[in-house]
Amino acid sequence: MAMIRTMLLCFASLMAAGPMITTAMAGAIDVSNAAPYPALAGVAEPTGTHAQADPGLVLLGADLVEIAVALGAADRILARPADIELPGIEGTRHQVREWAGVEGVLALRPKLVIGSSVTNRRLLDGLAAVGVETDLIDRTIPAVEKVRRLAGHLGLAERGEALTAAIEADYAEASPVLRDGRPLRIVHISKQGAGTNFTAGGAETAVHNLILRVGALNAAAEIGRDRYRPVTPEGMILMKPDVVLISEKELPAFGNLEGIWDAYPGLSLTPAGREKNLVVMRDLHVRADAASSGIATKALSQALHEMFP
Repeated sequence: MAMIRTMLLCFASLMAAGPMITTAMAGAIDVSNAAPYPALAGVAEPTGTHAQADPGLVLLGADLVEIAVALGAADRILARPADIELPGIEGTRHQVREWAGVEGVLALRPKLVIGSSVTNRRLLDGLAAVGVETDLIDRTIPAVEKVRRLAGHLGLAERGEALTAAIEADYAEASPVLRDGRPLRIVHISKQGAGTNFTAGGAETAVHNLILRVGALNAAAEIGRDRYRPVTPEGMILMKPDVVLISEKELPAFGNLEGIWDAYPGLSLTPAGREKNLVVMRDLHVRADAASSGIATKALSQALHEMFP
């Protein structure tokens, strides 16, 4: 194993220094100041009983919260996950932990509880058994489908269609960037989802969908990874990313921008590490695949075109 590791490290060094590298060092591009979600210009704000009703909506996913806020229904959220950075949710009455129990949620007297992960199924089934309306809007389905389903629950179909139109319009503005005639390889690095380990977002993640929408390859998925899995130096070398994505929320965990390349195992030995090709994005733009998915797609596409003109 030691010999294999040495060979991989040597191979990576050669790859980083070889003819594949055709552009000058690009440095970091920060698009974390992109709008958090689309503004629905020309569509009336919710009025009548929907806007005036007491909050009764419990949302168990950050993606669902983002959609509800974009639809203008933030004041209807009774409870949401705690760790979400999103303008417009400061007034939410309650916060729920990731593994909330039936009794705890029931004590909030919810009218509708919606989850976005299969891990919510037991909770939703328990609440449904005592008469609470529930639904599972799986986080893996397309963002526009999530929007339509949640908008239907909230009686906001018109705003839902306006939001999906805004998302799709931004999708249409994204175009692929090729490097030496091939798609770019992108990896999302993280320290969430696996304790304090270094991880990368593979298939079946929101960032996977984002990367595909800009015409690139998810470097982690390309070597068979799914979800957020721990990454070894050898694994990162095999991924050979041209570009690294990181959430601005996670920057402190890696120190400053320059510290990322030394802190993340094996990253400095990749094409992205040699050229310091880094894109910084809003956390939910990377992780939610929801109301902001169009904005995130457009922002990432523009950053890649700037990085590889």
